[in-house]
Amino acid sequence: MRAEANTVLLIRADASTAIGTGHVMRCLALTQAWLRTGGSAWLLQAESLDSLTTRVAAAGILTATIAAIVGSEADAQATIAQARAIGAKWVVADGYRFGAAWQRAVRAAGLRVMLLDDCGHAPEYAPDVLLNQNLGADLTSYPKRDAATRFLLGARFALLREEFQMMRGSVREVPERARKILITLGGSDPDNVTGQVLNELLIRPETEIAVVVGGGNPHLDTLRAMIGADRPAVRLIVNATNMPELMAWADVAVSAAGSTAWELAFMGLPAVLIVVADNQAGIAAALAAQGISEHLGDHQLLPPGRIAAAVDAVCAAVGRRREMSERGRALIDGHGARRVGAVLGAALKLTIVSDATSWMNTYLPALKADFEQAGHTVAWIHDPAKLVEGDLAFFLSLSRIVPEATLGRHAHNLVVHESAVPSGRGWSPLTWQVLEGKNEIPVTLLEAAAEVDSGEVLAQTVIRLRGNELVDELRSAQANATFAVCREFVARYPFSLADARPQRGEPSHYPRRRPADSRLDPDRSLREQFNLLRVADPERYPAYFELAGRRYEVRVAAREANSA
Repeated sequence: MRAEANTVLLIRADASTAIGTGHVMRCLALTQAWLRTGGSAWLLQAESLDSLTTRVAAAGILTATIAAIVGSEADAQATIAQARAIGAKWVVADGYRFGAAWQRAVRAAGLRVMLLDDCGHAPEYAPDVLLNQNLGADLTSYPKRDAATRFLLGARFALLREEFQMMRGSVREVPERARKILITLGGSDPDNVTGQVLNELLIRPETEIAVVVGGGNPHLDTLRAMIGADRPAVRLIVNATNMPELMAWADVAVSAAGSTAWELAFMGLPAVLIVVADNQAGIAAALAAQGISEHLGDHQLLPPGRIAAAVDAVCAAVGRRREMSERGRALIDGHGARRVGAVLGAALKLTIVSDATSWMNTYLPALKADFEQAGHTVAWIHDPAKLVEGDLAFFLSLSRIVPEATLGRHAHNLVVHESAVPSGRGWSPLTWQVLEGKNEIPVTLLEAAAEVDSGEVLAQTVIRLRGNELVDELRSAQANATFAVCREFVARYPFSLADARPQRGEPSHYPRRRPADSRLDPDRSLREQFNLLRVADPERYPAYFELAGRRYEVRVAAREANSA
C-alpha cells in the first residue's frame, strides 16, 4: 500500500548530551523525504535537547514528549497512545534501548515498526523492518530475529538530509595542498574529542579551520578559550545549519565515524575518522578498507601527535585525496531516504523514457497505467534531458546514451536487455538470437551503467517462443516480458534491491542491425531463411532480395494453415 495525502509517521528517538544527536538527525533526514511526499510527521521523545527540538520543529515536524524510562513497557504504551492519537500506522524507532519486548508490544497494538540499528548489539530483534545503513551490513549480525522481519541493509540506504541532496552533482576541486580543515566530532561530544583534535591542529601554519559543535556540547567555554580571539583563521560554529556548504568549503575533515561519515562520502570530502562511540568502529574500518577515509581508531587510545600526523599526510597527498573523494561519491548517491520512504508507503516517482519513434510506444501506455493504478506518479518522456528528480527511471527502447549527471537525478536507472548478460550485450539481442535459432530468450533488468549493458542484474525472466512468430508477435512477447520484470521490481521495491548481483563471465556483443542484414539469398530456400523473414521490420528494414538488377521487398503475413 502506498501513502495517501497527509499520512502520518511517528518517529521515536531521543537526544541528550550522553546519547548524542545522531539518532534524531538521521530520522530528520528520513522525515524530510516523507514530508515531500505530502505526509506529516511527529517526533516523540523521552529525552531531548532544546536546540535540536527547535531544528526539528523548523523542518515542519510536530513534537511531543513522554515521561517514561526509555524502552520500558511504559514507553511502549505511551508510543502506542501517541500513534493512535495522531493516526499513525508506522513507528520509526532509532535508539539502542528499544528492545524486542518494546518492538513486539508496539506491533501487538496493530502498528508497524521500523527499527534503525547500527551493529546488531541486541540479543534479539522483532521489528517489521530493520534498517542498518552501514557498509557491509548483513544478516549475520542478526542471528536471532523474527521470521517476518524484513531487512534494509547497506550504504545504499544511508539517510542524508535534504540540504545535502541539493548538492548532488556539485564539483569538488582537489588542491595540491589541503589547507582548509573541517572538525566535527558529533552534536554533543561529552568526552571533548573536539578539544583533543584542536590541541594538535591549532599550531598548523597557513591552515584555516572550521570547528562545528552542537548547542548541547558541555565544553563550549573550553573550546572558545582554546581558540581565543587572536586566531582569525579558526572559527567555532555552534548548531551549524549549513553543513553541506562547510563540507564543500573544506579540503579535509576530521570527524567522528557516525552518520556524518556518509555525508562526507557523499560530498567527496576526504576524512580522517575517529571512533568516539563503540558503534562507530565498524563504520570507520569499512570506509578505510574501501579507501574512502583514514581510520585512526578509538580516541582514547590515540598517542600524542597521531591526529596531526594523519591529517598532515592526507593534506599532502593530492592523488590520495582525489581517489578518496571519487570513491566516496561512488558509494553514497544521496537517495537512501527515498528508498526507505518507499517501505513506509510513500508513492514512487517513476519516469519512462523511450525514443519518440520506437515500436515500444504502442505498448508503453499499458505499463504507465499499471504503475499509476498501483498509486505511483508516472511521467513518460522521449528526451532524457527533461528528467527531473525521482525514484526510478525506466529507459525502454531508448537509443541514446544518457549523461551520468542526468542519471543522478533518479535513485535507480533501469534498462531491459534481451540476453543473459554479459553474454549478448549490444544491439537487437532478441533479433540476433532468433536468427541463431533460439526459442528461449533471457530478458534481464539491469541498472544503467557508464559502460553500456554492464550494470548490476536486478531481475530476469525468459521469453519462450514456438519458432513461428513474426516480428509483431516477437515484439508483443518482448513488451510483455519487459513489463513483467519492471512491474515485479517496482512491486517489491526497495526490497527487490537485495537481489542485485554483478554480471559474471566474459562479455560478448551483438552489432547494430543494418538494412543489409535483412537481405535474402534468392538461391536458398525459404525454410533456410525463415528466421530472417520473421525478424524483418516491414517499415524500417524490410526483407528483400536482389535479382536481375532489381531489388524486391518481401512482406510476410501469417494465418492458420487450415484457414481459407
